[in-house]
Amino acid sequence: MITILINRKKSSYDYKAYPKRPDSFQNNWKNNTQDVIRILKDNTVAGSWLCQSVANYCFGAMMPGDTMAHGDTVAPGAFRLKCFVPPRNFSGEIHAITRTTDLDGQLIDRNAMQRTLNGYTIGRWLIHNRYSKKLGRDTHYGWSAGCIILSSQDLKSFNTTLRSCGIRPGDEIHGMLEEEEC
Repeated sequence: MITILINRKKSSYDYKAYPKRPDSFQNNWKNNTQDVIRILKDNTVAGSWLCQSVANYCFGAMMPGDTMAHGDTVAPGAFRLKCFVPPRNFSGEIHAITRTTDLDGQLIDRNAMQRTLNGYTIGRWLIHNRYSKKLGRDTHYGWSAGCIILSSQDLKSFNTTLRSCGIRPGDEIHGMLEEEEC
């Protein structure tokens, strides 16, 4: 059986270089991409990569129902991963995080979306790379609005490992996000 395990370090929540300053690209880079995502095949590690798992791209007004700036971060616990979903504007092959909640306690549904208190569908929780079309390369840091972010090279390796484990587009696999103290 194939499963995904994400280990988040509690220090990942400490992403502001200057805690009293507002959220910005110049400030929200501390403790970036120090979490680990693993693919397990029959409880044996098939691959392991660094990732950004805390929402640090949290500039501007919060949506109704949000209680903290990084509240769109996927909460610790079980989730499902729908593999190789359509990329829309993302570079590379991506995956949808479904059937879980964010830190605000809001449901991330089977389509990797949320509904606002007013009934609007918003967001899309994904695993994707940090490639910038504007820059023509990966950004120096992983910027997450709730997604799990890997480097382009690591996402490609992640996808190769999924395929070698027999995972195909549309397959759904179980995942678990755990938090570590250090």
